[in-house]
Amino acid sequence: MSKNDRQRKTSASRRGAIGRGDRGRGDRAKRLLDLVMLLLRARTPVSFREIREQFSSYMTSNAEAGLRAFERDKSDLVDLGVPVRYVTPEEDDTLEEGGYVIEWRRFRLPEVKLTADEVSALVVAASVARAVPGGSYPKIVDLALKKLAFDVQEVPDTPSDFLEQVRETTRREPVLVHFPENRAANARELSDRFAELEAATRNRKRVTLRYRSASSGELHEREVDPYGLLYRQGTWYLVGYCHLRDDVRSFRCDRIDSLEIGPRPKSPDFDRPSDFDLRAYACRSPWTFTPELVEEVEIEIRPEAADTINEDFGPGATRTTTADGATRIRFDCGNPDYVVSRVLAAKGGLVIRDGARVLARFADELEALQERYAS
Repeated sequence: MSKNDRQRKTSASRRGAIGRGDRGRGDRAKRLLDLVMLLLRARTPVSFREIREQFSSYMTSNAEAGLRAFERDKSDLVDLGVPVRYVTPEEDDTLEEGGYVIEWRRFRLPEVKLTADEVSALVVAASVARAVPGGSYPKIVDLALKKLAFDVQEVPDTPSDFLEQVRETTRREPVLVHFPENRAANARELSDRFAELEAATRNRKRVTLRYRSASSGELHEREVDPYGLLYRQGTWYLVGYCHLRDDVRSFRCDRIDSLEIGPRPKSPDFDRPSDFDLRAYACRSPWTFTPELVEEVEIEIRPEAADTINEDFGPGATRTTTADGATRIRFDCGNPDYVVSRVLAAKGGLVIRDGARVLARFADELEALQERYAS
């Protein structure tokens, strides 16, 4: 059989496979599906001439207009992950004209099989989304988990009899992992802001923040290169390089009054340092956090709070022991709110000995408490 005979036979079989199903139909989604099926069934590359015969949308009076319509559909399929490729006669000497194929090796992905333990780990990790301000992330995560774990027979990490008992007694599905729901009045606004920060972090776009100071309540403008988002003790923080402070700083997301992302969203504004580790940054001791200007502070740790001595006050901290057995630690402090909260909680076990701003913050807190609880 000659090459021309083989191509005529192949074209006839393709016409039978599709049966001009696109004619009289304006359903574009169906046309794309038919195009995929045509290319998947083909054993050899399919020329545009053959494709055009099967689809009325491409059979225009102006051949160029039909080709442009096909190219738009092909581009959409590529965007959807369908690897359509054009094969030239130089690549395949059995062809008289070039044609289109779908590359099977790239199109057919191995089936994802998750064990119950793997699904359980995903459930725990995804549950963090419940702490994201607003309500969009939980829905996205729930949908993703359903797609990944639709064929898992066993509920992860929970005995079936326990599940049945919970259903019977409460008439509700059991909650395996719980994060407190954000009930703030501005939860939707926080959700939108978080989504913007996440996009800026992913695309390495500089952001301009109007940030409310914890100490004065005043708004200040900051230019920040976002390195990551950090969840700690019930609060989300933006971690990045602050151009005002010329150093890495963290910013509470709920104190960001407004933000503006740099132009040209697909062009990165900065390179994240290769040695920056958000996980290591997150594991730092709160004593070493620097959300505000740093000053040298000295606290005295009395015997009843002796466990505090072993905490991390930073590499430059110095320790001395007093005659009465107390320990004084001098360190660079940029987190006065944390120092004040720990001193109050220690009920005399921790005493601030030096640090003007920390002492002023502590005095303001005591005054506010006195006013609140005065009879």
